[in-house]
Amino acid sequence: MSAFYINARCRQILRILLEQREYVTMDRLAKQLGISRRSAYYDLCKINVWLEQAGAEKLEIERGRGLLLPSDSRACIEALLNEPNTGDNYIFSPAERMKLIFLYTMNASEPVFMEQLMDCCEVSRNTVFHDLKDAAESLKPFDLALSFHNKRGYEIVGSPVRARALFILYFKEMLPLYREGTLKFFDREEIERCYGKLHRIEQDLGVEYVDGALLAIAALLPVMLRHPKKFDFPGLDRAEMVQTPEFRAVQAQFPQLSKDEMLYLTLHLLGSRVNAVPPGLLENEQEIADLVRALVSEFEKVACISFDKRQSLEQALAVHLKTSLYRYRFGIQIGNLLCDDIKNEYPELFGITKIAARRLERIIELPIPDEEIAYLALHFGAFLKVSEPQNDRLRILIVCVNGISTGNMLKREVQKLLPYAEIVRVVAAVNLMNAQNICDLIISTVKVNSVLPVITVHPVLTEFDRHTILSHRLVAPKSLTIKRDKLFQVVKKYVSPEDYENLLADLTVCLQGGDSFVESDVKNDSGLLSVLDESRVAIFDAADSWQSSIRKAGRSLLEHGSITRRYLDTIISQIDYYGPYMFLTENVILAHAKPEDGVNCLDLALTVFREPVKFTETRRARLVILLAAEDQEKHLKILQDILVLVSDPASVERIAGCTTPTELLASIGRLLAQAEED
Repeated sequence: MSAFYINARCRQILRILLEQREYVTMDRLAKQLGISRRSAYYDLCKINVWLEQAGAEKLEIERGRGLLLPSDSRACIEALLNEPNTGDNYIFSPAERMKLIFLYTMNASEPVFMEQLMDCCEVSRNTVFHDLKDAAESLKPFDLALSFHNKRGYEIVGSPVRARALFILYFKEMLPLYREGTLKFFDREEIERCYGKLHRIEQDLGVEYVDGALLAIAALLPVMLRHPKKFDFPGLDRAEMVQTPEFRAVQAQFPQLSKDEMLYLTLHLLGSRVNAVPPGLLENEQEIADLVRALVSEFEKVACISFDKRQSLEQALAVHLKTSLYRYRFGIQIGNLLCDDIKNEYPELFGITKIAARRLERIIELPIPDEEIAYLALHFGAFLKVSEPQNDRLRILIVCVNGISTGNMLKREVQKLLPYAEIVRVVAAVNLMNAQNICDLIISTVKVNSVLPVITVHPVLTEFDRHTILSHRLVAPKSLTIKRDKLFQVVKKYVSPEDYENLLADLTVCLQGGDSFVESDVKNDSGLLSVLDESRVAIFDAADSWQSSIRKAGRSLLEHGSITRRYLDTIISQIDYYGPYMFLTENVILAHAKPEDGVNCLDLALTVFREPVKFTETRRARLVILLAAEDQEKHLKILQDILVLVSDPASVERIAGCTTPTELLASIGRLLAQAEED
């Protein structure tokens, strides 16, 4: 019997594989579990360690096909799964070990050396050595460091606010393991005592804190007691803070804390309330406005779009950031229950928002967690323009609990799903009155009572939600007619006019009986290699000027009819006027303009210049990528692939070093495949 155990999701993966008699791809496995491909890969690493400990054969991914359990391994794996989880040691993934090292080092009351980390992670010295390098690298974006001293051992060095913010973030991410008792280095009795006191504060004040926040703070409190810090709270009125009920409650429950630590804990309690903005502690209005403008500009640059309703977007973001910036500044992590759904349903939007938010991180000099990125992504997504709305509209009212970002994003997704519909309004459930006067159908994230038909969906639309909406009696006939008529226009030229009536009838029956047509246009999974081919790739020794490089890059798109010459003229005039703002990295420029400036259809060209093209004294490009985007969304998956490629300087060097279009495309394919596996 194995001395190690795996979590429920790893066991679920094995159950899925046992049920299949054909290959299961990592993409399919990740989608079925509702996780990222990378998470599925990490789980597979855990499973293989578990199988190895049990003396069973490890699983291998066959390139291009996926996973298939060998026949002679099935009985052994089935038997292992049927054994109770009696092992004492949990198998940590590389990502979990990195977080574990950080938490262990922060929590330690004595010097931390290699041997303690080996025992904590249950891995070899060599593995811990590599994990330490990864952990140190992961701290750099937060201006933190993992240092070593012969007598003091390993230490986290840097801003205590940032270090503690990361502690709370990692603890919340490892919370299921803590609750299972896997994180044995924590003093659970001490944490439970602190949690009990925090819970009494919650009850005495009559407030509600975000789920998981109190336990994470309780885990941090022993660290605060053992390693007290002095803090500089910029812009904070200490005299006002000590008069708050929260501070008095902290003083009563934790008298052993220093005054600085009491203020720090008070800030966390104020910032962890559900749906509450701490009064009198908001950021400067002008600072908020400047940050919002910078964030929106960065998103527009990265996503190659321009928001039509930018002012409204900035207003919505300003409301959100007033509270969020307060929390960033003092390292308060409150989480986002929709985070995983947003990552899974809008991966391109989330990825681009994460890149755009790096500018915000540089300005405020603090890390922004994925939960907050997910909220920002919803705001941006809600203001992406839906293309080609039609007339003859079904009137729909969107009802949500109270979230502005989720309500607006839901509005946009419904509009995209039903382009002929009119979204009359987005309202909170408490404000729902006389809906029958303004709409024909209600789509709501909560159950509501109404004389009108109501479709209840998740705050972030799932595939099941989309199918439910499309198959509703008010939606399906209209949707079916539009799809049938579009299909009829394509195929009617292949049949005689006297067969038109029968063709329409058959198409109606076909569409009524199958789901494939309904689902085919819900999501766009086209990536970079779906548009890039040898005719759109070129390699030149040099260019006479940067203007010439743009025209050389756009030549193939002109030949394909994807753009007009006006599109290239506009790009050149924009760079001439605004400067080289289109550079993605040191050696890569992504040239683009608006769809109305001469785009006929979505397309992309990539051009390599062996001699870097000089745009300014400090800006030179070896890769000139020319993107023609026909709307604000269809190119996002392509863009995500581009950003993956250019984020690694070594990848840019490999692409720029190719000598033929065939070699270049093959190199891009390998790099993207490797990025997915990583």
